[in-house]
Amino acid sequence: MSTTLGSIEISYAQMAIGMVPLGIVILLSAVYRLELIKSLVIAVVRACVQLGIMGYLLVWVFAQDNPWVISLLLIIMVAFASQASQRALKGISSKKIKFKIIKILFASIALGALSVLCYLQFVVVRPEPLWEGKYIIPLGGMLIAQSMVAGSLAVERLRSEFEARADEIETLLALGATSAEASRESVKVAMTAALMPIINSMMVLGIVALPGMMSGQILAGVSPLLAVRYQLLIFFCIAASAALVSWLSIRMVRSLFFTRDDQFIRLESLQN
Repeated sequence: MSTTLGSIEISYAQMAIGMVPLGIVILLSAVYRLELIKSLVIAVVRACVQLGIMGYLLVWVFAQDNPWVISLLLIIMVAFASQASQRALKGISSKKIKFKIIKILFASIALGALSVLCYLQFVVVRPEPLWEGKYIIPLGGMLIAQSMVAGSLAVERLRSEFEARADEIETLLALGATSAEASRESVKVAMTAALMPIINSMMVLGIVALPGMMSGQILAGVSPLLAVRYQLLIFFCIAASAALVSWLSIRMVRSLFFTRDDQFIRLESLQN
């Protein structure tokens, strides 16, 4: 059995053996008629193909060691994240509005997640060279993924709050409140909903679970104490990235619901 950089190398035969536990899902699906077998097979195939492609792509990207290639890959990751995050949106049937929200999420994730990534990569970690792909791509992937979740949560919660508080918002506007004042409570609820999962994760960090990055580094032979420092850094930056992306998304989506004269546009009118 060979090792690679401190890790035990897993063969394709071992990968095949490792898939045996999936039989539990198949068995339970068959016994309880959950109709999950087809979805499971598709998910397994997609995961293998997508991660396989990404693995070969990263080997090529790391070999290039080119800032432009790395930047392009990060932008592509942001584009896919913004496209995927709109699936969490409910109550929006207009393709035009959905497209606007995708653009908003793309801009928010690009500005929020990538700015935090630059700080983490160039100010905190400072690898040699600074654009070393083996650091910036994995770190960027984690920040972008968590920012995608936070942004979609923020936008969906803001939409539902505007829908539920429409009468209240219109009353406040009629009494002379600005759009920012009338939507303050909705923004507060949306921001809280977006950030609570990150905060809750940090609450149980190291007690309930060892996060993926830390576990991966330990398996790769890195000292647990160094792995802890890396994991704390990424969680701090994930929290900052999620906050920035949520704030940017909320500000831009909120502008869709108000005219320049601070008139509220209900969702049904917005989609017509």
